[in-house]
Amino acid sequence: VYRWEKKGELYGLLRVRGFVQDDGHIFLREDQLKDEVKMLIKKTLEVWEKFGFKGEDVKVYLSTRPDESIGTDEQWEKATNALMTAMQELGLSFGIKEKEGAFYGPKIDFEIRDSLGRWWQMSTIQVDFNLPERFKLEYIDKDGSKKRPVMVHRAIYGSLDRFIAILLEHFNGRLPTWLSPIQVRILPISDEVNDYAEKILNDLKKSKIRAEIDYAGETLSKRIKNAYDQGVPYIIIVGKREANEGTVTI
Repeated sequence: VYRWEKKGELYGLLRVRGFVQDDGHIFLREDQLKDEVKMLIKKTLEVWEKFGFKGEDVKVYLSTRPDESIGTDEQWEKATNALMTAMQELGLSFGIKEKEGAFYGPKIDFEIRDSLGRWWQMSTIQVDFNLPERFKLEYIDKDGSKKRPVMVHRAIYGSLDRFIAILLEHFNGRLPTWLSPIQVRILPISDEVNDYAEKILNDLKKSKIRAEIDYAGETLSKRIKNAYDQGVPYIIIVGKREANEGTVTI
């Protein structure tokens, strides 16, 4: 997605001119709409919870019809009611953002609080009766008649760039082990134990652990500091004693 933000609005990875969305589009029957929206709400909250965002760190809003919009009053009413009913049936507390829906339909917005207490709009679930109408989309119903599907736009992470920025700040740059790009860094004390360090590396990789070796170009204390500063969760040190005993020092 490309958006010509003004220079003063650009802000690290949180607001950029070109970004990637995990955007998906679901075509479904009108009677399937409420259950699909409920499933998407549950999935969105589940994903955020896995990353440690839950409770007061997440706010949910229903954004309603803006002044400039397309589609009929009936379509907007149906779409808005479907979203509202889905949230009510899940027992979700939500706010209303008047006139902040997309021009083609109402939406549910999820806002996430970052480590500085600022709120960012991330996930979104949008109901769209209009695009199927404009594209004249049809399916054959079980009674043999032609019907028009409904469309749901959904982005769970929203902007991946913004998501990664919030995640890095939330964890203070120290991602949990399961999420770290490098989970283990191996530091051989000298070149004599490089073969043993490489054996450890291969064993870790066989267990699908993301690991790498920082060979002895700099002092051990400097390499330990580098790994710590870079937020590597596990630092393994191997010397002659470890190589002889078949062990490691963590």
